[in-house]
Amino acid sequence: MTAFVSVDDRWAYRGQRIIVLENDCLRLEVMPDLGAKLFRFVDRATSADLLWHNPRVEPRAVPIGASYDDNFSGGWDELFPNDAPGRVGDEVYPDHGELWCQPWEYRVERGSEEVALYLSRTGASTPALVEKWISLGPGHRHVRFRHRITNTGMKRLDFLWKLHPALEFDAGDRIDIPGSSAELVDQDFGRIREPRRFRWPVAQTPNGAQIDFSVLPAPSDGRDFLYVRDLSAGWCALRRLSLGIGFGLAFPKNVFTSVWLFMTYGGWRGLRTVVLEPCTAYPKDLAEAIRAGTCSRLEPGASLECEVCAVAFAGAEPVRDILPDGTVVR
Repeated sequence: MTAFVSVDDRWAYRGQRIIVLENDCLRLEVMPDLGAKLFRFVDRATSADLLWHNPRVEPRAVPIGASYDDNFSGGWDELFPNDAPGRVGDEVYPDHGELWCQPWEYRVERGSEEVALYLSRTGASTPALVEKWISLGPGHRHVRFRHRITNTGMKRLDFLWKLHPALEFDAGDRIDIPGSSAELVDQDFGRIREPRRFRWPVAQTPNGAQIDFSVLPAPSDGRDFLYVRDLSAGWCALRRLSLGIGFGLAFPKNVFTSVWLFMTYGGWRGLRTVVLEPCTAYPKDLAEAIRAGTCSRLEPGASLECEVCAVAFAGAEPVRDILPDGTVVR
């Protein structure tokens, strides 16, 4: 196939506007009116959409403060300035933040070599301007995301920012993360209650059993939610062994300091998905992270800028690294 790249904002799905960025390797579908959700990430060689979609919940507009879980349609959202709802200072931050359900402004940018989609959104409960550029070039199996978050207020802004791509998987698929430690997010949500902390990816349970959390199990009533920490490099990947393809993210580890893993094999609402969640804060409760000094912070007028790369890669071999330009090292 001849290399090409295009962008088209004349599409729709179930009443939601769709912007399609496409080249000879990938097809991306973005919903600007629904939190700038990346709805599909299709590998054209296999026609596989690597993102997961909730079979019972369609993408739909909901007000700020709505339950995220009840409206979790899948795809790739971004969470800001929090995950769990709660009070921070004088504000009560909504469930999973203020970005995922709001409409974003956008414009299409066409360059000589690539196309880009610029999206922006101001905060509702925070004085923040959040901007994102999604760029795609001909012949590329990767897409670049340039992000900028600016504190437009008069006080320091403490926040959590998390990428949230929900992915399809089959039994036996593998997760690669260059972390050395892991921790249960909630001891009541998972296949084990102890040990609370262990060396990633294998936990030795008190009864002597071992669980390798990097190997995804068959359908069951199981589920897990982990923080993977102490990253030696900024990347994570899911290998779809049955398909011979994978999905990977490269990110600056000085910004995204951990990767959270939400994994349900049927044990949460009967659903099966894995969410790879590079995050700038720890733990889940933002107020606790603020007290511990383990969240992101911006002084008035300051900005956080960084680039993230997402790649669809071929082959089932273990991933040893993903470079910022999307190169996958085996």
